[in-house]
Amino acid sequence: MRKQWRLIMLSFALGVAVVAGGAGCSKDDKAAKEKAAADKAAADKAAADKIAADKAAADKAVADKAAAEKKAADDKLAAERTEAKAKLQKEVEAAERKATHFKEKAAKATGAAKKNAEAAVAELDKRWEALKADLAALDPTKTDAWDAASKKVSEGTAEVNKAIDALEASLKKK
Repeated sequence: MRKQWRLIMLSFALGVAVVAGGAGCSKDDKAAKEKAAADKAAADKAAADKIAADKAAADKAVADKAAAEKKAADDKLAAERTEAKAKLQKEVEAAERKATHFKEKAAKATGAAKKNAEAAVAELDKRWEALKADLAALDPTKTDAWDAASKKVSEGTAEVNKAIDALEASLKKK
């Protein structure tokens, strides 16, 4: 009987150990599953963060490239406009030399020619002041106003040249 009693106690102890071990395993399984789920969520978040960072870097690279291209285009346009302003300035200087020559002749004129020349000089001076103001306002860096301002300077130069021609004609009518 003693053997049987031992066998019963041993069976009971083994049963308790199995039940306790099973309960412990389910707790471990649950903890392991929770840890695995947390690890998976962390890995998913890290992957999403990496994708977002890569997208942000790509967007920044595209924006930087676009900004560089725009700056290069603006620099090229500014250089072209500066060259165009220099050309307009040369035309104005040529008109100024011609106007100075005829103004000197007008100052030496006498009689009716002097009267006509003075009127032509007054008209020339009026147009000349408008042209100088337009030329001063011509700025190659102002893209929105460049076309209108350069057209105005060209038209002003043409008007000054007409006034110079009128002065020349009045001097020839002695």
